[in-house]
Amino acid sequence: MSIVPNLRFSSHEVWVTLLLFVCLLLFAWVRITNPKKIPSLVTGFFKGSATEEKTITPDSIALFFVFICSAALLIMQVFRFNNIQVHLNNGEEFLLISLVLLGYYLLKTVFLLLCGTIFQVESNSRDYINEIYASAHLAALGLLPAVIILTFVNNIDKEVFEKGILTLIFLLFLYRTAKMFILMMKRGLSMIYLFLYLCALEIIPLVLLFEYRKGMNF
Repeated sequence: MSIVPNLRFSSHEVWVTLLLFVCLLLFAWVRITNPKKIPSLVTGFFKGSATEEKTITPDSIALFFVFICSAALLIMQVFRFNNIQVHLNNGEEFLLISLVLLGYYLLKTVFLLLCGTIFQVESNSRDYINEIYASAHLAALGLLPAVIILTFVNNIDKEVFEKGILTLIFLLFLYRTAKMFILMMKRGLSMIYLFLYLCALEIIPLVLLFEYRKGMNF
């Protein structure tokens, strides 16, 4: 008996399977080369202090790559489930979404670094940046299995599964934002600065995305 996976993507989109395989290899490589990396991410994210990850390392780059790829594929699946038509092929759509996600994170990084320099709170801004990327690394651990399931499995309630994933992501986002807001307040950072940041790069993009989703079917 042979088991042939029934991909939700077209049969000729072999690159999706290859990309997921590469992500799995990267995840295994991180586990082998730095066994403490993932446990430290989990404990660091859910404890009441800033993450201890302070530098850019090969394993952090690998996890961020897995996050970007998994998030882009998940967004593509959400588009399929909601019958949102994009006038691009799957490869072009994946590249576009990946570049948008990467640009969004780079924009947040530059914005926080500039704010830290202008308001002379460089240490606080770096801690916030570290927490943003640590949460992305942690999200990769859950998004990759979810995307694999959505890609290869058909006998699931896709609507319930999709809503469950998005709800969990939203709750983690709220937790991370509330945690860093409290930490920065304890360090004496002005509430006005924090509120402006949250509005500019956290809340407003979500509101715009929600309104765009309601009003457009491109």
